[in-house]
Amino acid sequence: MCTPTFRLIAAAIFLAGLSGCGSDAGSSAPDEDEPTQAASNGKVECALAGSDSFERVCSTEQISANGDVMLVIRHPDGGFRRFNILTDGRGLAPADGFDETRISLLDNNMIAVESGDDRYRLPALIKGSDAADSPDKAKDAS
Repeated sequence: MCTPTFRLIAAAIFLAGLSGCGSDAGSSAPDEDEPTQAASNGKVECALAGSDSFERVCSTEQISANGDVMLVIRHPDGGFRRFNILTDGRGLAPADGFDETRISLLDNNMIAVESGDDRYRLPALIKGSDAADSPDKAKDAS
């Protein structure tokens, strides 16, 4: 049986691989049915500055240095959030350390990341069949 900690580690590993994908100018429209395909085209869903509506306008980037991996989520207005990809079960932690970050498991192999007043929906490889059955489980990553 997989623990929530193991699932978040698996999600972080998947995010590290996902964030290395670049954007393609000839990619399909932002209203794609598959979030994972959209993410592989460089876009993920985000609700920024306290907005209630999610749009697929944020992009991801992976930065590796000294054995550490950082996930950068870029906003369309030029803003960004940086997260350290952790291997201790918390998944992600804010690299700048200013805002509390929470990670929740969602349906369809997705996680929700909330940091400050910004929210993101990211595809994740979540081990275990009961992951989709517990979308309200949240982890504090601060």
